[in-house]
Amino acid sequence: MTQLSLLHSLSPFSSLSRFSITPPPRFSLPSFSIRAMTSHIVGYPRIGPKRELKFALESFWEGKSSAEELKQVAADLRFSIWKQMAEVGIKYIPSNTFSYYDHVLDTTAMLGAVPPRYGWNGGEIGFDVYFSMARGNASVPAMEMTKWFDTNYHYIVPELGPDVKFSYASHKAVEEYKEAKALGLDTVPVLIGPLSYLLLSKPAKGVDKSFSLLSLVEKIIPIYKEVVAELKAAGATWIQFDEPSLVLDLEALQLQTFTNAYSELESSFSGVNILIETYFADVPIQTYKALTSLKNVAGFGFDLVRGTRTLNFLKSGFPSDKYLFAGVVDGRNIWANDLAASLCILQVLEGIVGKDKVVVSTSCSLLHTAVDLVNETKLDKEIKSWLAFAAQKVVEVNALARALVGQKDQAFFASNATSHASRRSSPRVRNENVQRAVVALKDSDHRRATSVSARLAAQQKKLNLPVLPTTTIGSFPQTIGLRKVRREYKAKKITEYDYVNAMKEEISKVVKLQEELGIDVLVHGEPERNDMVEYFGEQLSGFAFTVNGWVQSYGSRCVKPPIIYGDVSRPRAMTVFWSSTAQSMTRRPMKGMLTGPVTILNWSFVRNDQNRFTPTCATQTSTTSLIRL
Repeated sequence: MTQLSLLHSLSPFSSLSRFSITPPPRFSLPSFSIRAMTSHIVGYPRIGPKRELKFALESFWEGKSSAEELKQVAADLRFSIWKQMAEVGIKYIPSNTFSYYDHVLDTTAMLGAVPPRYGWNGGEIGFDVYFSMARGNASVPAMEMTKWFDTNYHYIVPELGPDVKFSYASHKAVEEYKEAKALGLDTVPVLIGPLSYLLLSKPAKGVDKSFSLLSLVEKIIPIYKEVVAELKAAGATWIQFDEPSLVLDLEALQLQTFTNAYSELESSFSGVNILIETYFADVPIQTYKALTSLKNVAGFGFDLVRGTRTLNFLKSGFPSDKYLFAGVVDGRNIWANDLAASLCILQVLEGIVGKDKVVVSTSCSLLHTAVDLVNETKLDKEIKSWLAFAAQKVVEVNALARALVGQKDQAFFASNATSHASRRSSPRVRNENVQRAVVALKDSDHRRATSVSARLAAQQKKLNLPVLPTTTIGSFPQTIGLRKVRREYKAKKITEYDYVNAMKEEISKVVKLQEELGIDVLVHGEPERNDMVEYFGEQLSGFAFTVNGWVQSYGSRCVKPPIIYGDVSRPRAMTVFWSSTAQSMTRRPMKGMLTGPVTILNWSFVRNDQNRFTPTCATQTSTTSLIRL
């Protein structure tokens, strides 16, 4: 089977339609993957191609299913993921990238760093404590959640202080490695490294401001040693330490803490290959030097998609006895890889570090992409040919690895080249009206014609607002009834007339409520909006939408990012009808709400054929209302 036919026919998740109640059989590698090339995946989405984990989690939280049923769903998901990678031919398959909620929270559990309010008294951490930390419970709040670097994924922030008594309290990494091993697969267990874990943490409430989180490194290193020892005893030949914090501009103390931590861990690395993985940007040159000078580490992983200067660092020097895990397949976006261009980069890298030292990899975990393009049966065929979700990126990685050793799949590469040529030449990507509007922009178009004081005076004269006027952000709760009406309208089960009337009725309720409460500047509640980004994207040209392109935001929360594939324009008014309808229901001022362009950009899969900051979006009515995306 060629890589091309594999890409279009492989459906590794078919077993998830009905979850088994017995363990899957031991997996036998197909003949072509016995010769697995030096290919590697940093990490993989865990939510499932059709959000199977989400539904299993929510069923468990609502008391509709048991812990054992939840564990069975998780086991089936892991098996399907590992099976897919093995069938494609990936050599370095990750384990312990699955999580019931969040991988940073998993590390907190591994280290036994449970805040006292959760009443944990030691032992192996179970679902009760784990999910209480993630979601809170009737008596205590959840731990804080924040953005994972500059992605749209959110992690649970560890709360640490000088009195935390760390202990090895979750053996998940070892258990999942053994689980894969029992299926006939030797995986690479993935751990968040000690430096990144501490830098991603925050001081616990009440801790003295002089306390340094980095001072805890000596307390957590012994636990990391225990984990490494157990993994070695279980048969692990590689262990991956994720240290994304290395791409930050580290202070001298932070960099020294990193060096000291891995020097202390060095003795435990004997007998196992250690990979230190970085991603999301270039590693600064001083950090690069400190990283690559580490002893008893077998390989280093770099993001060569966002890391635009890393290639120059590699040219200036890379240890001859180390492996380079080259992240040339984008883990942050959903565009098909330019295989020819990536192969050229890999060949250059071979000349720098040696033919047998380059491992083809993803730029970061595929957690940040949608799962499987196979499930997009309604997506425009041309646009679909330009895309690659996580399942397809796995195929791309191995195709590049095989090409690097002289086993190039000519049909697969030719199809890829055709896809890229189609995208470059498609009139759907380039809108001449938008291009002309952008060229015509003047500096004055970025500034208001009147001063702030003049606008304030005019506003007050018209609206006569109090000194401290009251308003709300804009959206009111989306009820089950509202969602049902939108679904039925989209499915053409009700007429547009019925839909509009249902929305008007809801807006009327919202307006009346705000008037009764004495709100000065009203909002219409946004009942017609399915999502603050998707709603606008659906009315703009240059956007495409998926059916199952779900990406995990946190826990069971998933989002379906729009795809910006071309120049963006506004063919017609988007909010005027609903705002004017709402204004007709009251004498008080009605505020209009627009999702800002920066939010739309950052919540979408953006085009990668131009600089992210280039203006490519305009209305078709005037250049002065141009939106810069």
